[in-house]
Amino acid sequence: MKIKGKVIKGIGESKGFLSIDWVDRQLKEKLKFQPFYGTLNIAVDDVQVQAMLKEKATERLVHQTEGFCDAVLIKGLVNDKYECGVIIPLVKDYDERLIEIVASVHLKDALHIEDGDEVYLELYI
Repeated sequence: MKIKGKVIKGIGESKGFLSIDWVDRQLKEKLKFQPFYGTLNIAVDDVQVQAMLKEKATERLVHQTEGFCDAVLIKGLVNDKYECGVIIPLVKDYDERLIEIVASVHLKDALHIEDGDEVYLELYI
């Protein structure tokens, strides 16, 4: 599945979430790389994209701490260059246009992109 979206500024919470032991361990195990502690956030125009990804995803991050939720995890490739994973938390009222991407590198720096630029994802579902 191929999608595109515009880079948007996040709220700065992903670094803390990705550095939690059980999150880090599951991401390394399922994605087969050590993720950079931060996500690249993109907004997609079609609100059905996220619903479709949730429906078709076969991998999950399974919460191991009270107060956290599960998330779907989809492997992919961003801008035909870097292996990545898309994380979609399974929480009520999560922004339907938001896609959070992890990779082994800081994607904004590695891809020389900034807020407002378009990125392309090829997702393996």
